[in-house]
Amino acid sequence: MNLIAYLKQPFPKAESKWKIIILISLFVALFLIVFEPFGINLYKSNIKTLILAGYGVVTFLILVFNLIIVEHIFSKFFEEKNWTLWKDFVWLLWVIFSIGLGNALYTLYIFNGSKFGLQVLISFQLFTLIVSLFPITILIITKQNYLLKKNLISATAFNKIIEQVKPSNSEKRIIHFYADNEKNFVEFDINDFFFVESSGNYIEIYILKENRITRKTFRSTLRRALVFFDKAPEVIQCHRAFIVNTSKIINAKGNSQGLILQLENCDYEVPVSRNYVDIVRNQIK
Repeated sequence: MNLIAYLKQPFPKAESKWKIIILISLFVALFLIVFEPFGINLYKSNIKTLILAGYGVVTFLILVFNLIIVEHIFSKFFEEKNWTLWKDFVWLLWVIFSIGLGNALYTLYIFNGSKFGLQVLISFQLFTLIVSLFPITILIITKQNYLLKKNLISATAFNKIIEQVKPSNSEKRIIHFYADNEKNFVEFDINDFFFVESSGNYIEIYILKENRITRKTFRSTLRRALVFFDKAPEVIQCHRAFIVNTSKIINAKGNSQGLILQLENCDYEVPVSRNYVDIVRNQIK
């Protein structure tokens, strides 16, 4: 596999953002307080520890802005289904740059601009890059390889279960689905249902109609959609944005984000996030 193909591989988004933000912020503060690198040991002050802890606070605020606020505003761009290894690496470079910039401005504020200029700004960027780039790169590559290997093994085991449990049409059950306004609705046999995908305040229902898969769009949430399938145990949530009819699953593939399900007579693929793999497996069994 060449470098370009490797960087285009799917990559999982972090699920515990607040945990990551807190741990990184604490690491920055403790690293500076304990080791006093980059000539910090030469600086003398009665509130030195407090000042150094401030760099951890700055890091915390910048991470909250980037990982929580920015990713929420541009949620479409940061959707996991479109996220790749190179996007994650570039995004982390920006986060590192913004932390370096924030720490430089914090220094400007603390020391009232004393000896502050372009050279100091560049130095802060280099210091931040040196401290974070190598461990982050190793972490990304290690995480990518570990999850890919784990999910490929999981997909193989998944397919063995699918082969043993041949899907078959169940008794006819009509599902009546209503949108939030309680006026727009669609009805269909459970055997003609494939999956639901959530996008913002809307969901898309994929069903078989006139021998081809059609998509119905309604204003609703995924949680509300699940209520209409309460008498169809084969229909379960498999991802934070997907509900799937497990009786339609014929094959599974693995990547670092989780599993990808292939459905009977369906060109669309449905992702299974890591937290839902066991749930889907048990339902098929």
